[in-house]
Amino acid sequence: MEPSSAKPKVPEFLANLGKATLRGIRKCPRCGTYNGTRGLSCKNKSCGVVFRFGNRKQPILKEETVLETDCKMETVVQVQEQPATAFKPKKRRKDDTPGANASVQESSLTPLRKSSPKKHGAIPTIKRPGCSPLIDESQVSLSFQDWLASVTERIHQTMHYQFDGKPEPLVFHIPQSFFDTLQQRISMGNTRKRLPNYTTTFVRKDALPLGTFAKYTWHITNINHVKQIFDTIQVPLEVTRSFVQNRDGTYELFKCPKVEVESIAETYGRIEKQPIRPLELKTFLKVGNTTPDQKEPTPFTIEWIPDILPVSKIGELRIKFEYGHHRNGPATDFHEPPPSLEHTLEITPLTTITFD
Repeated sequence: MEPSSAKPKVPEFLANLGKATLRGIRKCPRCGTYNGTRGLSCKNKSCGVVFRFGNRKQPILKEETVLETDCKMETVVQVQEQPATAFKPKKRRKDDTPGANASVQESSLTPLRKSSPKKHGAIPTIKRPGCSPLIDESQVSLSFQDWLASVTERIHQTMHYQFDGKPEPLVFHIPQSFFDTLQQRISMGNTRKRLPNYTTTFVRKDALPLGTFAKYTWHITNINHVKQIFDTIQVPLEVTRSFVQNRDGTYELFKCPKVEVESIAETYGRIEKQPIRPLELKTFLKVGNTTPDQKEPTPFTIEWIPDILPVSKIGELRIKFEYGHHRNGPATDFHEPPPSLEHTLEITPLTTITFD
């Protein structure tokens, strides 16, 4: 009897195993492909699950490298191979049969999947110098004290010796709550608010915003009262400012340095050294009567026009004041401030010629 030449039929799910093995099969836990038990990794190229390392070197974490990209700093983990001696293949037992290990070994693959390291890892973004972090808009605010300090600084800048003592009004657009707080200072902290000196209504037709507005005006004629209104911890109000003249005719602010005076009583009998001060040119706020022959006091004027922006409750604050010039030094060394270039010079003709 001749042996049958037909090959035994192979189950369809074992058709892709290739050459027969004596070890059995197991199912890949990721993609479900059946692999031989002696395989080191899944045959599915798109899967790449490693079952065991065998004689291959196992990657381990070695060190971290910082990479800078735009405004972020990313930490990348470098990988180092372990020696092959760390993993020894198991010896094959004699009683192993083709069907002994045919069951799916999914439980044994779980630790290997967890222990397989990732080649790249990143940590949260670290601030890089020169890059601004995102700002929470809800946390940004301006206090009344900070705003008032900026107003006081504007007053200081305006009191410059190089210009005349009648500057243009300082204009600020502020919320109603800011002016209510300022009005408490105008009332010197009293619960009863100080009424304005004047209340007027005007119609604006030639400039925006158009409409009818009310204007409230306060006249302050006491310099101590002005200082009480605009004094802040950050910027105290200076009623006088000192300047020095440069060689080119310009003026700059002068701050007298603090000099520790040393007593020399043993030689000069309690006479102290005095620092030598250069020629000082000063400006001062003109508030009240600043000259003996002045009849009407010079006011420091505060004007308030509410609801310039009615939806936002923003009003217009105007501050008007005058300041004077004073010198401290020999008259020969003093030079009057140069006239403003904006003023035009009027030339009067010497003679008038008529023709018959």
